[in-house]
Amino acid sequence: MSPSKSKTKILRFFWGAFPWLIVIAIGFFIFSLWGRITEKKARLEEENKAAIRESAPPVRVITLTLEPKTLEDKLTLPAMVVPYENLWVKAEVPGQVVKVLVKEGQMIEAGQVLVELDDRDYRSRLERIEANYQLALSDRDRISELVKKKIAAATELDKTEARLKDLAAQLKEAQLALDRTRIISPISGRLNDLTTETGDRLGVDKPVAQILQFDDVKVTVGVPESDVSAVFDLDEADVIIEALDKRRVKGKKVFLSRQPRDLARLYDLELAVANPDGRILPGMFARVELVKKVYQDALVIPLYAVIAQGDENFVYVEEGNQAVKRSVQLGILSGWQIQITSGLQSGEKVIVVGHRLLDDGQAVETVKDVRDPEEILSL
Repeated sequence: MSPSKSKTKILRFFWGAFPWLIVIAIGFFIFSLWGRITEKKARLEEENKAAIRESAPPVRVITLTLEPKTLEDKLTLPAMVVPYENLWVKAEVPGQVVKVLVKEGQMIEAGQVLVELDDRDYRSRLERIEANYQLALSDRDRISELVKKKIAAATELDKTEARLKDLAAQLKEAQLALDRTRIISPISGRLNDLTTETGDRLGVDKPVAQILQFDDVKVTVGVPESDVSAVFDLDEADVIIEALDKRRVKGKKVFLSRQPRDLARLYDLELAVANPDGRILPGMFARVELVKKVYQDALVIPLYAVIAQGDENFVYVEEGNQAVKRSVQLGILSGWQIQITSGLQSGEKVIVVGHRLLDDGQAVETVKDVRDPEEILSL
């Protein structure tokens, strides 16, 4: 290829690319100009904010001086009050009710007779067996003398002894059946329900009376699978009875099931609660507070003092009469208070009232400083 043709080809290439070079240059210029404008705008906004902060009066705020405290990680679960004992007394022999000796609602002592059945048939049977038993005793004594004189065979005495033992067993059985015509409460408690009256015909296992024990009561609560490990070593827990003006009592652990009761994967926990005044009634709703973990020297602030923007959580700290923005890491939530795991130090003053009106570096006036988050509730 000749030199003249090469030069012509190069000139054509640059001539064809020239418009694109112009476009690229213009785009670069516009991009540079936009960056300068944006930078200047941000600087002007910051200067404007600074001017506003300097000219604006200080914002009146309330601060909380951070002090380490003990924080409990609690789990609050719904629960139900049940009787410590819930026993249905049943008829053990059939018969007709001839006397009801108690009334619903009264206190019952262990061994107290509740209902009497017609016992005439049972007495007749007992008397008949007693007569046969006495006859068998006489026969044994008589045959025993004959055996000693070698007039009767020893086998006759053996038969008489066997019959005597059988009658003795029948006698005990008849006496037991007679005793069972008097239906007795095996425990002390309150008669909650009476299902029979005079003239009723009762069959075996027919429920007669419901006896409840609630000098102590049990509170049953379902513990989720994810939290069951926290109650293995539990000795007691706080129980709040909603119906009794949120009365708070202590419950002692008596049982923790080792298998969930249903597909919800809840493990039954039973707590014994003293009920000396009898005001905690079976069927009442309750709440159980289980302490999962205790944190010593924890820094705690009100949850509302934390401002969330995107993925960032921050608070404002008062330093030299100015609000200083501080990013924080959050821990456990206990009621309306939140643990701060990093970003704050003991002794710092966190702005807890008025912080929503602040910007970083803004002048503030502290009207009150508190040492405990609970003090804020009384302001």
